[in-house]
Amino acid sequence: MASSTTTLRSWLRLVRLPLAPTAAWDAAACLALALTFAGRGLGTVEPLGWILLVATSLLVYGAGMAANDLADRKRDANIAPDRPLPAGQIRPRSALALVLLLAGGAVALGGGPAGSREAVIAAVLFAAVYDFGTKRSLAAGAVTMGLVRFANASVGVVPLVLVGAAPPIALLGPAAVGCYAAAVTVLSTTEEVDSAGRRVVTRVLAGLAFAVAGLLPWLAVGRPTLAVLVAFGAASSIAFARTPKPGPAKRQVLEMLLGLYFLSFCLATAGDAGSMVVNLAAFGVALALIWGSQMLIRALR
Repeated sequence: MASSTTTLRSWLRLVRLPLAPTAAWDAAACLALALTFAGRGLGTVEPLGWILLVATSLLVYGAGMAANDLADRKRDANIAPDRPLPAGQIRPRSALALVLLLAGGAVALGGGPAGSREAVIAAVLFAAVYDFGTKRSLAAGAVTMGLVRFANASVGVVPLVLVGAAPPIALLGPAAVGCYAAAVTVLSTTEEVDSAGRRVVTRVLAGLAFAVAGLLPWLAVGRPTLAVLVAFGAASSIAFARTPKPGPAKRQVLEMLLGLYFLSFCLATAGDAGSMVVNLAAFGVALALIWGSQMLIRALR
């Protein structure tokens, strides 16, 4: 039984399960925003459509994270020997099989009836380019990871924009997510080096992402939503150097990744024309996901 538990924990660590909901929350929030721009309610997408969209994003995330460890297994043998691959808990061939299975599953689902299979394929390909090509470059890695998150977050938005139901401005929601992801990547690249310059770039990109995420629901609804207050608070924290702070990069990266939940909350508050019920529900979901991610991180250590 202990061996089975250890094996399961290794697989869950490989796909970075604790933070996988950030990708699903991004896609769902951006679709909610696009539906508002299209003058449609959240109920115009069937529950199964939301489930398949979320499942697709989770598969894209898992494939990208597992491929990341696969690409880094030799490097991790020196700097992170406790990870599943360098520790010998999972074989490289098994990890590759999982990557292909998850990526294939994501493409097969295609985001469900409300999604764009082309956007899913783009997210998978950008993730592969990042994992096996650009991740060692500060600028190229940040841009590529931004494109991964943009493509994933736009899976439900692209179809609405292409048919003219939602204006192109709806794509600024996924763009804000991509900008924030690029900011986190700037901070995490060569994370063993503490750099004041990288923190400045991170703050600019992250602050811009929250500014856009606070503005878009306002434009979609025609009045301020709860997102404006949250976005202002987050942008202020970033501007006054409370996030990210000097110190261990891994801790700062984790805090910023958890910030993705608040970013997507801001985008989601346009849902059902900015209903206060939806606002409060989305805020509760964001808090629950942050708590859940932290509990899973502790459990899988």
